[in-house]
Amino acid sequence: MRTRLDIAYLGTAFEGWQVQIREGSGPVRTVQGEIEGALELVYGRPVRIHGAGRTDAGVHASGQVAHFDLAEEAPAIPPAGLRAALNGKLPAAIRITAASEVPQSFHARRSAVSKTYLYRYRRGAFLPPHEGLVESLVREGLDVPAMSRAAASLVGRRDFGPFSVLGSDVETTVRTLFRLDVEEFGPRLLITAVGDGFLRGMVRRLAGTLRDVGRGRTSPESVLSSPGPSAEAKGLTLATVAYPEPFPPGGAGAAG
Repeated sequence: MRTRLDIAYLGTAFEGWQVQIREGSGPVRTVQGEIEGALELVYGRPVRIHGAGRTDAGVHASGQVAHFDLAEEAPAIPPAGLRAALNGKLPAAIRITAASEVPQSFHARRSAVSKTYLYRYRRGAFLPPHEGLVESLVREGLDVPAMSRAAASLVGRRDFGPFSVLGSDVETTVRTLFRLDVEEFGPRLLITAVGDGFLRGMVRRLAGTLRDVGRGRTSPESVLSSPGPSAEAKGLTLATVAYPEPFPPGGAGAAG
């Protein structure tokens, strides 16, 4: 049996999504590790989950997706019951928003057709205590129309290698960016990136490059050849992962 989990988390306290071992100190605290630990408590056996994307340390998610398989002899738990059981064992910074049974052909990463990331900038003198948890502060004024022109020039299918972290283990650095929007909501500046996939660190580099354009440090015409520095992790959120039919969004046990 294959089960899909829809997951939201505040990444501040975690060293990213993926389970990892730090030399000399053992396992570090990750989102995947916390969920696998909760699943082991629920089912009484180790359970490995597979996520749609490996968010880095400090990055958040409102629409991460993962799946796991269980042997036939595992106890049958209805989706809503599974969601409640896991949330009762997870830290408050991680919540299972839905659980559902899916076909064996569903794969959280390989079946995905697009992902949407949001990067939030807050313009002003300080970050508010609540929204500021998922925002990055910019004290300088920003030329938003110039940022929008630069964003439009980045949309399309191309080699985004210059926007990735060095040493990324991927077969190709070619990706399709369907949308890259810059929108103003009062003091908040929202960057929406939608693509068929993203390289490690790519969205943070895109956000940092657009910020440099807004500051006048980089021209909109030069962003493809001269990417700026990466924006900090706390402003980035994995918002949604989209799948084709027969894998509709959400699932049984979703919160109302």
